[in-house]
Amino acid sequence: MKVLIRADASATLGVGHVARCLTLAHALRAQGAQVSFACCLLEGHHRAAIEAQGFAVHGWAPPPSLAGVEPWSQDLAGMGQALPTESRFDWLIVDHYRLDARWEHAARAHAQRIAVIDDLADRGHAADLLLDQNFHASASAYAVHLAAPCRLLLGPRYALVRPAFQRPAQPAVQGRRVLVSFGGFDVAGMLPRTLQALAELDDVQVTCIAGLGATANEALRRLCAERAGWEWHGFVDDLAQRMAAAQLFIGAAGGTTWERAAMGLPSLCVSVADNQRAGALAMAQAGMHLYLGEAAQVGVSALREAIALLLDNQALRESFAQRSQALVDGRGAERVAVALCGEQLTLRMATSDDAQLLFDGRNAPEVRRRSHQHQALRWGEHQAWLGAVLADHQRLLLIAEAADGPVGCLRYDRLPGQRARVSLYLFAGRFGLGWGSVLLARGEAWIRERWPDLLAIEAQVLPDNLASLHVFTGAGYLQSPCAFERVFQE
Repeated sequence: MKVLIRADASATLGVGHVARCLTLAHALRAQGAQVSFACCLLEGHHRAAIEAQGFAVHGWAPPPSLAGVEPWSQDLAGMGQALPTESRFDWLIVDHYRLDARWEHAARAHAQRIAVIDDLADRGHAADLLLDQNFHASASAYAVHLAAPCRLLLGPRYALVRPAFQRPAQPAVQGRRVLVSFGGFDVAGMLPRTLQALAELDDVQVTCIAGLGATANEALRRLCAERAGWEWHGFVDDLAQRMAAAQLFIGAAGGTTWERAAMGLPSLCVSVADNQRAGALAMAQAGMHLYLGEAAQVGVSALREAIALLLDNQALRESFAQRSQALVDGRGAERVAVALCGEQLTLRMATSDDAQLLFDGRNAPEVRRRSHQHQALRWGEHQAWLGAVLADHQRLLLIAEAADGPVGCLRYDRLPGQRARVSLYLFAGRFGLGWGSVLLARGEAWIRERWPDLLAIEAQVLPDNLASLHVFTGAGYLQSPCAFERVFQE
């Protein structure tokens, strides 16, 4: 599968769009996709950083304004000239506030399908899939902007968080260490105010990550150098480790919002752009962080009081951490990659060589909890069962595999009356990412080709197995007196 990502970075746009797209690019590559970027080479374009992570960049210079030619059309023309001749992509992912349905519709000349990353819901889209990772994202907000059917991935469940920021809940960090960062470019000038507020507090250790284009860098360097336990950095490549060592984070409501949430790092948040206000407020109302408001309205005294409140209130910090990790598990990029690449899942007939794989998969505690038989399998009984299933022509056992390994197991049992029963389970590490729906869809296509006379498929699901209930109802199965059932038209 070939994927092209259209995203820009610059001194005015910041690096957030490119950063989150890089996270998604790595997840897509893990699923076997060939990923490249299309970027207008604005000042601060970040091309070298993209290429350093192993992704090709098709770049072009900013086009001059032409009378009668709209900017979206010029952008598409620039991209078309930068792309290899007659290149064609399975997915084109666009993460750009200045591009809308007109660009997306015309961009189908380069791609079979279009995916959009948005968090504004302020313009039309002509997309097959739309991702809005914001806490307040809603289908109703996009309803008026979508002219055709579009799959929606909404909310922090899909937040594009790098794997390094996934960690289980941990005891609170001891000490008064504060991590300060307002992104790659401190466009709102929050760093000087924040450091001044921290300087007025006692016994505080500070790590300041000023970014690549922060203003007043020399003054910040001097302030940090003059104080014991204070550090100044323009950029770090170990942000996750620094977050793990901090007791409090102070920053903007941008991309690091989801990283610190997944880390369970209590935060003091300020919005530095118009598109950050609604999300920052919604997360505050959900108990994820303390929100002070827009940067222009936040002074040194307000910062000092809020910082002191959080540093002196462990219960409040722990509440923020627990609520954040409950809502953001850090696996959003994997979920989006499954949504985009799920059709690449392959099915094959199981063989006796799969005995250990199936044994370990079926014995996983989470699978047993959701099964009609909760007890652990015994190896001898499992081998006998597998041999019987493989020898029975009225039963089909399938292994589902993705580019990064086995995903799950499907079994179909032929029933009287041109019917079949399906059961499935996922292997360890595959839960909660959307693979169940993909397995069911791929399996249905496979079994109907093998048994074309089928009139219906049924499934038995435990009433407390909410994940499976969601999978089957989402696939069009209806509840019958004794099972879930999907009926096909003759």
